[in-house]
Amino acid sequence: MLDDGSLLKSKLNQLIAKYKNVSYLETDPICFPKRYKDPLDIEIVSLISCLFAYGNVKNIQNFLDPIFQSMGDSPSQFLVNHHFSTSNFLKTGKGYRFQSNEDVVVFFKTLQRILSENKNSSPIFESYFLDQNGQFDPNGSIQNFQKQLESEILLTAKTKVLTYGLQFLIVKWKSKSPKKRISLFLRWMVRRKYPDFGLYRKIKPNQIPYPMDVHIQKLIKVLGIQKQNNIQLQDAFALTEFFRKVNSVDPVLYDFYLTRVGIINRCKGRYEEMICKGCELNEVCLVVPRGIEPRLQG
Repeated sequence: MLDDGSLLKSKLNQLIAKYKNVSYLETDPICFPKRYKDPLDIEIVSLISCLFAYGNVKNIQNFLDPIFQSMGDSPSQFLVNHHFSTSNFLKTGKGYRFQSNEDVVVFFKTLQRILSENKNSSPIFESYFLDQNGQFDPNGSIQNFQKQLESEILLTAKTKVLTYGLQFLIVKWKSKSPKKRISLFLRWMVRRKYPDFGLYRKIKPNQIPYPMDVHIQKLIKVLGIQKQNNIQLQDAFALTEFFRKVNSVDPVLYDFYLTRVGIINRCKGRYEEMICKGCELNEVCLVVPRGIEPRLQG
């Protein structure tokens, strides 16, 4: 690594300058909550968008866009006032990948009940992440969120065990996986600057784990930050710690912009001249052949 990280920070700032444009929001599920102004609508739509944010962007958008279109101007009000038994909402029979249509309906019915029971509370889900002292604890807060959401879904489904699809949707809380989609939801809710919303005030941006999607996992390898293949939640927190050395207050700032390198630039994680030569990160990337560009060492 560079001894002071100055070159890396410079290149990251170039990346931000390139992709800090509203036109790039359409390449990310964050485009859905960006449609709304009411904080409760933003929170609900963000949770839905993040939990279903697996697969390619096009598939995610094709599934979610018709749902949000049918919810109208206020998804939260739609859910509170909606009668699932008398409507065609979500009755396509298709579901989404691992979630059957029945799984999806159970999930939305759960959101409906939570909203109905918390009409005067906003935000709703921040408390799910906090411990008994009202603090965010890296050792258990994400698991707390998963446990509570699991309990709510089980109550709706009137069963003791989640289906595979619903378990996949919220991830097993005992799993050591990086919990990417929940971490993404946290980033949107906690960061107060573009492109995020900053609705949660009891959790700080430098406390949360990095959303370790496939693009971030690929980039931290080629940048020489982390090398392991089996990424766990502890590695997501470790990546936040790494970027705290670059930006102590807002280390997850770089997540949105780094993922554009994978989604838009089509980074392969190996040297491809046509891709790499125009990449803002080529001077700090280990896959660029030595002698061509200066880079991080190690």
